[in-house]
Amino acid sequence: MHLYVTGFWLLLCVLTALAWSGREVRSQWWEALSEPEVGVATLMMVAAILTVVIRPSFVSRFSSIELAMFAIDVGLFVGLAIYGARSGRWWILAASALQLISTTAHVTRAVTPGMWRLGYQVMEEASSYPTLLLLAWGVWSRHRSAKSARRSSTFSGVRDRPLSSRR
Repeated sequence: MHLYVTGFWLLLCVLTALAWSGREVRSQWWEALSEPEVGVATLMMVAAILTVVIRPSFVSRFSSIELAMFAIDVGLFVGLAIYGARSGRWWILAASALQLISTTAHVTRAVTPGMWRLGYQVMEEASSYPTLLLLAWGVWSRHRSAKSARRSSTFSGVRDRPLSSRR
């Protein structure tokens, strides 16, 4: 397996684990998906797994439009667009825009059958690492704000105690 692919999977798994960790304990797993970072990480993980399962053999890859890959890319784009619109977070909207490039690659290939095979591949895969960087930003900022909120509540608890507790 290429370092490019191995690095992608390693980063995606770490970011998904970080997105799911540190969240409030909820009774239902689907409630956690309402948190944008958890939802986006889960969407990206599901899309990556489906890509591995459905992707055609290496020999025939990118020689013509890949309808299954198109469906995965459209689904990921729609999911990111929904999370971005609901949360208003810039990094999700930027990830959605990058995913639109991948989705457009399939349309371009369908309209231009003589498109260079490598051009199709680059257009379809080039946004994967930038999207991971955006997810890393989102996960990091969520953990930072949660840490800040905990620190703030700790200081407020100290302030509320009586100063002269030793008598």
